[in-house]
Amino acid sequence: MTTPPPQIPKLLTEREAAEVFGVSVDTIRRLRRAGRIAHTHVGGRIRYTERHLAAYLERETRPCRGDRENGLERSADAGSASGKTALPGAEPGSTDLLDKHGAHRLAQRIFNKRS
Repeated sequence: MTTPPPQIPKLLTEREAAEVFGVSVDTIRRLRRAGRIAHTHVGGRIRYTERHLAAYLERETRPCRGDRENGLERSADAGSASGKTALPGAEPGSTDLLDKHGAHRLAQRIFNKRS
């Protein structure tokens, strides 16, 4: 009785792995050097399998921020992407009269300095 030959996964070069992800070869190299994507050394060369690429994608998959079913609703204090946001700065009429005069005097001193 003969045993079937072992299933050897297809080995991809860095260029082929980069094409699968649609990124540059430099990006694949940075991910490998940072330890974020698994790889195999074959004869001193770097190779990737489909399992390596799938595992990386699985680890890097993040839920959508707008996903309200996963309890990711934002609090009322933080606001939301669809809610109205406050404009920066003070609204007209919200600054005390004394503050306006103080700001005016300070501006006069700064801009009227002779150098």
